[in-house]
Amino acid sequence: MPATKFFEEKFNKTPEKIFWSSGRVNIIGEHTDYHEGIVMPAAINLGITWAVSKNGKRVRGYTEKFDEIGEFEIDQKSRTEFEWMLYLQGVVETLKKWGKKFGGADFAIHSTIPIGSGLSPSSSLATGFTFILNELYNLGLNRKQIAQVACEAEWWYGTTGGIMDQYCIANGKAGNAVMVDCRALEHEYIPIPHDLEIVIFETTIRHKQIHSPFDLRKRQAREVIKVAKGHFKNKKITALRDISLEMLNEIKPLILKKFGEKEGDIYFRRTRHPICEIMRVIKMKEALTKSDFAQIGRLLHESHESLKNDYEVSCFELDEAVELAKTIKGFIGARMVGGGFGGCTINLVRRGTSHHFAGELEEEFRKSTGIKGNIYICNVATGLKDQAPQK
Repeated sequence: MPATKFFEEKFNKTPEKIFWSSGRVNIIGEHTDYHEGIVMPAAINLGITWAVSKNGKRVRGYTEKFDEIGEFEIDQKSRTEFEWMLYLQGVVETLKKWGKKFGGADFAIHSTIPIGSGLSPSSSLATGFTFILNELYNLGLNRKQIAQVACEAEWWYGTTGGIMDQYCIANGKAGNAVMVDCRALEHEYIPIPHDLEIVIFETTIRHKQIHSPFDLRKRQAREVIKVAKGHFKNKKITALRDISLEMLNEIKPLILKKFGEKEGDIYFRRTRHPICEIMRVIKMKEALTKSDFAQIGRLLHESHESLKNDYEVSCFELDEAVELAKTIKGFIGARMVGGGFGGCTINLVRRGTSHHFAGELEEEFRKSTGIKGNIYICNVATGLKDQAPQK
């Protein structure tokens, strides 16, 4: 096991425990979590293996990704200079804020999650480390609290996303998607049909955005919420979760009047995506339960078109990967996944076709774009677990 080997080489001792924290892929429910919506991610068998031992008041860790040992003290006031360790320092700071008493850890990690792919390597770090400290020092956190600590740790780092990734990793169950209500922080497991396989295609493209596109969309949503509150005075509206598509269509003239035809149309489309996406999550539950592959494919298609045209977070490479996938044997459905502007597509295919599908998609994408993408055939896995070190 690479993590154990790295640990023994770097720290000259045997790890006390081995832990696992998964990555995640969102089947459907993209950009709805921070609107207090419903999402349907799944933990996957790409993830981080941790070899760990307790260590007084210091956190020291080795990652092969950067081939370096990063460290910081539990009581350190300044931010660590090691960028990837900031997620872990965020966990420590959040646990202190929660009033928990604990010590440090030495660890070495082996990660199979590609960085910048939209499969949540940072959330795997934060959620995994929260789980590890909880286990090592008997902090008494349940899985929901582990997700909350990890989410706050990422906010401490500087990101502003919702709790979907951390919640999915904390509660991931093999063979099941996790349908999460991001307002109530409750979930139910949705079995993945046996005849379905998941193929992740990484475009390897990441288009940089000068200004945060997600902060902009949140501001636009808040403006629409104000319009909705003014019109529907008898309804309690605090987030897009509280606005139905019928309500949005009813106030569209008010949005256009307030912001102008062009700008108002953008505000309308930006809010239509998460509202409709929440509806698609609910429909996907039924489609997966009935193994209705035609409906599964339609919902993924609608999701991608909405992300492309209404939320406008796709890009040429993602669109091309989705279009090419439709021509390959075994295809059920595909869409962009993650934040957008590059990263990955998720492809649901019929069991037994995943390897052929993966090879065809990689080759067709290379011929079309000149870019060699990466393929990951994934199983739906357990999100967090510990196990005895291998002898």
